[in-house]
Amino acid sequence: MRDLFTTGTPQTIADVLHSKDERVHRQQQLLTQFPQGTVVALKMNVPGPIKTNAELQELFIAGQRQFEAQFQDVKQLQTPIVTTTSAGTEVFYVFAVAGTTAKQRAMTFEDQEPLGRLFDADVFTSNQQHYSRSTMGYPVRRCFLCDRPAKECGRNRTHSVAELQTYFNQVATEVLGDD
Repeated sequence: MRDLFTTGTPQTIADVLHSKDERVHRQQQLLTQFPQGTVVALKMNVPGPIKTNAELQELFIAGQRQFEAQFQDVKQLQTPIVTTTSAGTEVFYVFAVAGTTAKQRAMTFEDQEPLGRLFDADVFTSNQQHYSRSTMGYPVRRCFLCDRPAKECGRNRTHSVAELQTYFNQVATEVLGDD
């Protein structure tokens, strides 16, 4: 089985929060630049201090391809913007589609076993609306280890980093094969 977490630069909480601030800034820039578009930010929820390395990048690219398949018939208003830092990889899309449609397609991807479960696709429109599962009347995402609400498990630290990383390693092995 692959081990995705043997190389990479460990990140601190401050690094991760800085990355989040940068993501919000990029989303706002794109919404200002493309007020008629829908912005989708795709990232992988990587457990633990290692957020990127060559193997995690390979897994991200596999997920990105699956995600883009959900939008192959939708016009893009800009070439996707990919950012990779030691805090992880993100890609920003601007689609010419309604926010609700983008979120429904993003949820279809996120619910795909096993790879989509590792990703979050945030959807925004220029009227500052963030489309979430709950605002659209869908149930919240479930934890991939115990099927309780994912945010609840994250907030309560129900599962150890090692357990979550084992799941990631299993998915990587299933999707990408053994080393």
